[in-house]
Amino acid sequence: MHGPRSILYIAPTFLADRTRKQIRGVQVLDFQIIADLLQLGHRVCVPIERTWLARFREQLGPLAEHPGLEVVTLPHWRKPTWTTIAAAWKLRNRRFDAVIVGNVARGLLAGLSWMIRRRISPRLVIQANARPKGTFLRVLRHWPARVVAVSRHVAEGFPPQVGIERRAVDVYYGICNPNDFFPAKPSSTGAPIRLCMLGKLDTPLKGVDRVIEAFKRLPPDVRNRCELHLASFPSPPAPETIRSWGPGVVAHPWMPPQAVPELLRSMDALIIASDSETYSQACVQAMLTGIPVISRDLPALREKLESGAGLLYRTGEELGEAISRVVLNPDERNRMGEYARSFALAHCVWRTEEFLDRYVFADEPRMTPA
Repeated sequence: MHGPRSILYIAPTFLADRTRKQIRGVQVLDFQIIADLLQLGHRVCVPIERTWLARFREQLGPLAEHPGLEVVTLPHWRKPTWTTIAAAWKLRNRRFDAVIVGNVARGLLAGLSWMIRRRISPRLVIQANARPKGTFLRVLRHWPARVVAVSRHVAEGFPPQVGIERRAVDVYYGICNPNDFFPAKPSSTGAPIRLCMLGKLDTPLKGVDRVIEAFKRLPPDVRNRCELHLASFPSPPAPETIRSWGPGVVAHPWMPPQAVPELLRSMDALIIASDSETYSQACVQAMLTGIPVISRDLPALREKLESGAGLLYRTGEELGEAISRVVLNPDERNRMGEYARSFALAHCVWRTEEFLDRYVFADEPRMTPA
């Protein structure tokens, strides 16, 4: 590892109102990175909009009092544009060894540009969670930034010349707590095959209605052997809605991230029917748990499942065929689960120290242990 450094960690989600929203996958990783940076001995400065303050301390636990952590509290202005400008003003006379930006949306551009013009740091690393918009690319050309994308699909959205020294965009991302997602013991013979969807399922783009429709159309000999678990809903669906889904469909109330590993261990396959995904932590969590994934054919999912870790579909009919295949063929289901876990362990695990060595401080010699 490198010696202690001062790092400004800018996460867009920390710069927006968080009064009523749940902690989700991206925020879980943000907190883990901050914790890792502190435990590695670095000094970390994190700007946060003031509605985050109580939740921030709760999530970090004892590390919220770590002497190496500096929290810069910002006004409750709702719009990240103004909050980021406020952060730039508060930090106008500061200098850091590196700036890590969790992602860049249009709301961050003005504040970040001002920080860069004032030479806040010689190193800027951007973790790109989505393909860039034209506005971002035009601004990025003037930044001394290294871009690290969450998937090949996202990386391909950047022109090759973007990035300091015209280097290609790198790809690095993953689950920060892979040891939590160990496989379950084999289920008893005759138990129903449990299929699940995982995420904030009241979001229309998750495609819950399409999956329920495909489930209803399964041949009786398949449907009677399986269950569809919908995990989870921040606001429970109305009773009449649940009844309309028919037998075998189970709606779960909202669950915290800590409950996800145990849920997945009780399942036999994950279904992803989203309209778009740039990474899908749910997919990787299922793969680490050793269960196959049935996914809509999206580029960011294809690059994970083409290893044999699951099945891709394009139409509702193909989704039904994939479900039937997983339900009726236990040997293939288990084989796909094994491939999934092997691939995820090799390619989808986040290690903060490795991220620092490869992308943030790659130009510095590493310290040799005494």
